[in-house]
Amino acid sequence: MDKPYGWCADKICLSPKVRDPWETDFAALVPRFTGGLSAISSTLIIYVILRSETRLSSIYHRIMFGMSLADICGSIAMALTSLPMPSYMPKEEIFGYKWAGTRLGNEYTCDAQGFFVSFGMGCMFNYNAMLC
Repeated sequence: MDKPYGWCADKICLSPKVRDPWETDFAALVPRFTGGLSAISSTLIIYVILRSETRLSSIYHRIMFGMSLADICGSIAMALTSLPMPSYMPKEEIFGYKWAGTRLGNEYTCDAQGFFVSFGMGCMFNYNAMLC
């Protein structure tokens, strides 16, 4: 009797294993590209503001300057993706998955990355709300 597609017994499946997104190189490479591009763009916005005639004398320029600084903090932290993560993570064995990307950090670098992503993105969204 043929087994139905997707049938599993003793952890042997007939269907191909679908990889989770965080296990692929795509999950490690895309934030590096988009975070780096965002940081470069925010740096260009700051450059244009500081080269303008009014510089930081207008409220709009001050808000855009602060939003760009906050975006640089969050984007660089986001662009680091898995680099600040601890090289050994015991939860991977418990949950049965492995994060993609090179990991060179420890718990403190991971916490610092989390702080800068949260702080940078939170401030950036608040500055964006001020523009409305």
